[in-house]
Amino acid sequence: MKKKVLLCDNDPDIIEIVSLILSGKGFQVFISTNCEEVPQKIDKYDPDLIIMDLWIPEMGGEKATVLLKNTPKYQDIPVIILSANNEIENISKRSGADGFIAKPFEIKELVDKINSYINGGAK
Repeated sequence: MKKKVLLCDNDPDIIEIVSLILSGKGFQVFISTNCEEVPQKIDKYDPDLIIMDLWIPEMGGEKATVLLKNTPKYQDIPVIILSANNEIENISKRSGADGFIAKPFEIKELVDKINSYINGGAK
């Protein structure tokens, strides 16, 4: 069975690139272009992992991650922050995210990190 990833980003180029990469590596990818719909998408698709951009209009990725990690129903789903923000490591820790990947990223790093977290690895 394919592992499911929920990609939360509003940049069409990032959505296309990450979706193509992950689909090509055997993942099933679902998209959320705003943070407000993330809980509904989780309930609908039951993702194994969430990739969260920080700069999403309205709520934003940091606040959405805090919300997910403070909600018992969602807190065990790994969240990886994907951003070009220079403070990504601090924001990742502050929000309770499981990890982060800085943009620009290497394809191998993205896939390896996702596999690691889905398979119960790295913290």
